[in-house]
Amino acid sequence: MAKEHSGKGRFVRKKGVSLSEKKNRMGYLFIMPVLIGLVFIFLPSLVKSFIYVFNKVSIGFGSVEMEFVGWKNIYDAFFTDTEYVVLLVSALRGMFFDSAVIILFSFFMSNVLNQEFKGRGICRVVFFLPVVLSMGIVADMENANEMFNAMNAVEESSAGGFDQLGMATMFSVANLLNFMGLPASMTQIIFAILSNMYGILNSSGVQILIFLSALQAISPSVFEAAKMEGATKWEEFWKITFPMLTPSLLVCVVYTVISTFTNPVYGVMEYIQSKGFSGGQLGYASAISWIYFLIVIVVLGVAAAIISKRVTYLD
Repeated sequence: MAKEHSGKGRFVRKKGVSLSEKKNRMGYLFIMPVLIGLVFIFLPSLVKSFIYVFNKVSIGFGSVEMEFVGWKNIYDAFFTDTEYVVLLVSALRGMFFDSAVIILFSFFMSNVLNQEFKGRGICRVVFFLPVVLSMGIVADMENANEMFNAMNAVEESSAGGFDQLGMATMFSVANLLNFMGLPASMTQIIFAILSNMYGILNSSGVQILIFLSALQAISPSVFEAAKMEGATKWEEFWKITFPMLTPSLLVCVVYTVISTFTNPVYGVMEYIQSKGFSGGQLGYASAISWIYFLIVIVVLGVAAAIISKRVTYLD
């Protein structure tokens, strides 16, 4: 603190800016672009899309005309449109299954990658690399790659050749699982996971990183004390590791649910875009997008409420 002479023979302490206040100012400065975009771009668009829900929107030359229709768009989404409800149910089912598989896979792989072994750093990069490769322009290049498409064509033709020879049935994963005597329900789950392994790897990199960071934050002295008390590895996992990972589990569940809902593989996002832009039904597209958005909020709220009761925070 600097000192300033008062003129009466006394020194008065001059108040300065504390370190915490400086950090807070830097934080606000860092998020300022996001706040500006939220206030001036995102929120006005959100409000306007909500207004479109109750209107029939017609786009003219330089103008947007609205005709109030009340709850008609929402009614049509559930009782008139035969495709939207089917896509919605399929997306909910796929979201629940994919989210569960991604969380379990990320949790398991983070525990494996946290162990001491040679080449651990390379393995961590390998599991996070699909996240980088699936970003924007790289994914577009992969889809537009003629060699990639040619390889797919070769695989399809090869599969057809095997079918003609009767060999595809022999090497079918589903048949192999059935021959092992597994129940049909379990066989379907395992086959769905194996067929979607590429998508699981692409979607689990961030979750693995979050779990891995939480694992490395646990003090080794905690495990040393548990070992001295005679705790087994199984008890260490359920009494120490898992409770201390519950905050990260909540973060990963929220992130995964949002990521899976915005996944175009379910077809809901493309259906909304086709109705709004190709079909020229902006009011109806706004209605079904808001329904989808509210379902995401409800699912997130329920999942967060269930997991929050089990979360352990250590001071």
